[in-house]
Amino acid sequence: MKKESLGQFLKFALVGVLNTVVDFLVFQLLNLTLGWTYLAQVIGYSAGVLNSYFWNSRWTFRKEHQRSAREAAAFVVVNLVSLGVSLGVLWLCRNPFGITDAWVAGWIPAWLGGFVKGDTVAKLIATPCAILVNFIGNKLFVFRAKPEKGAPESN
Repeated sequence: MKKESLGQFLKFALVGVLNTVVDFLVFQLLNLTLGWTYLAQVIGYSAGVLNSYFWNSRWTFRKEHQRSAREAAAFVVVNLVSLGVSLGVLWLCRNPFGITDAWVAGWIPAWLGGFVKGDTVAKLIATPCAILVNFIGNKLFVFRAKPEKGAPESN
């Protein structure tokens, strides 16, 4: 990995931590208070996406940021794919893998029982999967490097 790409990945990871905190807090609030799972994921993820675009366009991928309709459309598509991955992993965790509140209650300390549920564990598994897809999509399709003037564009 090139030094520049490593630096971008580290910035992306820091922004991702903030996005994940926003996403997770919104998800937990909606999941624990209203019992929503998939809608909570969509709303929480969307809140994280807004934060992501702001910070990644202005800091992580500042040099590549173009503020164009193509960039905005690519950003939406990449995030819809990432959201789909996270929803798919949530479904897999809940259904075939059987990560339920009862399963979690069997091993989680009682004092965490009100905050950590089956959906919480499923989200903790889904999040890194979505992050990986999101970084690759943003790097390759959204904030790709601008070609040098006079140089042919490569991808």
